[in-house]
Amino acid sequence: MDKKQLHLLGVYNYTVILTYVGMLFAFAGIHFVFSNNDRSFILALLCLMVAGLMDMFDGKVASTKKDRTPSEKLFGIQIDSMADIISYGVFPSLIVYKLAIGDKQYPVEHPWQARIVICICALYLLCALIRLSYFNVDEMERQNKTSESRHEYRGLPVTSVAVVLPAVFIISYFMGNSRPPINAAAILLLIMAIAFVTSFKLLKPHFIGKCVLILVGLVELALLLLGKAYCVPTAEKDPSIVFENKATIQEIETKTEEAF
Repeated sequence: MDKKQLHLLGVYNYTVILTYVGMLFAFAGIHFVFSNNDRSFILALLCLMVAGLMDMFDGKVASTKKDRTPSEKLFGIQIDSMADIISYGVFPSLIVYKLAIGDKQYPVEHPWQARIVICICALYLLCALIRLSYFNVDEMERQNKTSESRHEYRGLPVTSVAVVLPAVFIISYFMGNSRPPINAAAILLLIMAIAFVTSFKLLKPHFIGKCVLILVGLVELALLLLGKAYCVPTAEKDPSIVFENKATIQEIETKTEEAF
């Protein structure tokens, strides 16, 4: 009697490993967004940057396998977009959403502002979904005609948020702002949402361009860690703290002294 061999659905070779790993980092980042500790947003932004790094090379790694079947290629197209909607659609929108709903340290000052920001997050996610769905179809049609790689983007790629969003937090932090950059982050998502579905040409980064992006990411990483080094830890006093700097601590201490 022949034993039936167990087959798992999906593809599990090295061509999709970076896509899987990137999505798992995005999930970890979503966990940090809602973990309510003094390092949550720092860790979430780091996960976003790592996910972006994985996406930068997953296509190149997949192209090294010369004997990919048509079904494996189609699976690669689908799984890449599905991972992207989590990593660069859901994940970034939840980061800004968490800022909008506030917490104990940063309660919502203007409810109408929070509603607008939440609507922007929803619009951002919708535009990311539309873009990724459109290019799923477009890429399948293109591969039926040619095997050449794309040399340019049409519209802004969703992965760009992995570089731009951390920069907003870094700039806000080193400017000494006492609150997270809610307005700046929301405006950024709105601009990116429009750029996702706008048809303009943007050259794809090749070797030099990717090296520049990696260098920018390393600089952002250093600034995130350097900025955190200047924080006064207060998680023991208030475990709900999610973003802090000296200006915030001084502001809280001043208000406490005035109250007494």
